[in-house]
Amino acid sequence: MICLLFLSNAALTANAQQDLAPLKGKSYGKGQKFTIVFLHGDVSGAGEKPANYYERFMSYIAARAPESTAIDMLRPGYANGSGLVSPGTNHKRRDQYTATNNDLVAETLKSLRVSNPDAKLIVVGHSGGAAQLGAVIGRYPGIVDTAILLAFTCDIKKWRAKYRPFPRSEKQSPIKFASTIGPDTKVIAITGARDKNTWSDLAKSYVDIAPKNGTDAILLEVAGVGHWDQQLEGYVARVMLEEAK
Repeated sequence: MICLLFLSNAALTANAQQDLAPLKGKSYGKGQKFTIVFLHGDVSGAGEKPANYYERFMSYIAARAPESTAIDMLRPGYANGSGLVSPGTNHKRRDQYTATNNDLVAETLKSLRVSNPDAKLIVVGHSGGAAQLGAVIGRYPGIVDTAILLAFTCDIKKWRAKYRPFPRSEKQSPIKFASTIGPDTKVIAITGARDKNTWSDLAKSYVDIAPKNGTDAILLEVAGVGHWDQQLEGYVARVMLEEAK
């Protein structure tokens, strides 16, 4: 297990170029072999709290994988508290996994392909970020090489059954696109066994469908961890670094 307690000791300064296209974000490292992207969660229930909880994490990943460029991407409508704001709206951080927002994510990932076409593109989506990534890889087959779906809300209607519905997002529920991912994208779904928000059965249904069209898909359930904590960070970091070899 990788420990991130001393993350700041390995931290890198963000590159001067922080604008992606069309979404915004910061990048760390200048490696050309791997492009590693993190799509954050909804940061809901916290007012207008900046979406920046993953910045140190991505700095750490870049330091441990020197052949990579690591990018913390701001999802549509989010700000990082340091002046960067992505276009679009997150609908007050609710019911935001829409076709319009997912297309903004897809367009940005495509631009990363164009800027470094020879790099392996590894994308991690956490919670709401996983909901968007899970739909994007099915709607745009081959758009990424490895998709890591962390705390994955694959079936929006089922997930929201005990909460207020997300009718806009249901139209883009990742489970609808699981059969169209194809063989060019590897899928790794990771769920904490103590995650009471996005429980593992949600990811399992997606992972069960994906291989029917040739997708290499696996579900990893991590004992003793929740929705996002230090133990889960360490586990995910290990998986990411294994993919960046």
